[in-house]
Amino acid sequence: GSGEAGRLAPRVGTIARAALEGGGRLRLLVLAAPVLLLACMGERQVSVQFAAQVRGEPLRCDASYEKVGASGTSLQLLDFKAYVHDVALVRKNGDRFPLVLAQDGRWQRKTIALLDFEDGTGTCNTGSPELRTEVVGVVPDFDDYTGVEFTLGVPRELNHRNVEWADPPLNDPSMWWSWTYGYRYLRLDVRSGGNRAYVFHVRADGCTGTPDIGVDCSAENQSTILLTGFVPGRSRVVFDVAALFAHTDFESSGDGLTDPVPGCFSSAGDPECAALLPQVGLGRGPRVLGGTDAFIRVE
Repeated sequence: GSGEAGRLAPRVGTIARAALEGGGRLRLLVLAAPVLLLACMGERQVSVQFAAQVRGEPLRCDASYEKVGASGTSLQLLDFKAYVHDVALVRKNGDRFPLVLAQDGRWQRKTIALLDFEDGTGTCNTGSPELRTEVVGVVPDFDDYTGVEFTLGVPRELNHRNVEWADPPLNDPSMWWSWTYGYRYLRLDVRSGGNRAYVFHVRADGCTGTPDIGVDCSAENQSTILLTGFVPGRSRVVFDVAALFAHTDFESSGDGLTDPVPGCFSSAGDPECAALLPQVGLGRGPRVLGGTDAFIRVE
């Protein structure tokens, strides 16, 4: 019954995470536990849709967007990708059910999915033509899902391995950050007025070591995002770039002294991160998630 399923849901998520971390025979549980639950209750295939926007307009590689940020600057997209993992749907009663991802060999593996919002055209000429704006999997067949949850990032045990040996979707060199031997969880590169590049990269910070001996970071900078009002098949998760940069002054960023690079690389001492990291559930400022004027929200 539904009550028993609700009690099982947290245990399934815990078992799956333990299996991913533990390896060996425990890996069987990643497949066995969710499959047993789905077999008991019946399953439903779900496509969690994502979209990149600027004030309600689709974010595209062949367009320019005016009056963005505190400086009212024109903006063009250069690159936008993101990793998410441990995607789950949440029922009206609060029960959480992990999405068992389709293992497509390209965009999704284990619990990880790559989203890609650039198509290699226009100003995104260093990218690829393929787009990926959904995460696909199965969940128990309930009709009262009202929320979606996901972690923006790469599981810690997979984050600091050599990208050259990684399987898709973790084999994308454009998402690898050699300084920290880890991945960019979110990469948003834009060109602002005056033909200046401006970047927002969410990644681990304060990292030492190498993939061979192990990497330790003072901040993994991964946030779990819960959004309410999400109805599968009718809703989508929106990344609104205008909302993200609402308080950014593109004209005065990256002065070369106190702020050497225009943008935020998720470094503790980067002054531009103070307004941007809370938009993805990180940093010290007030969290800005899910509201009508938030960077990450449901529509």
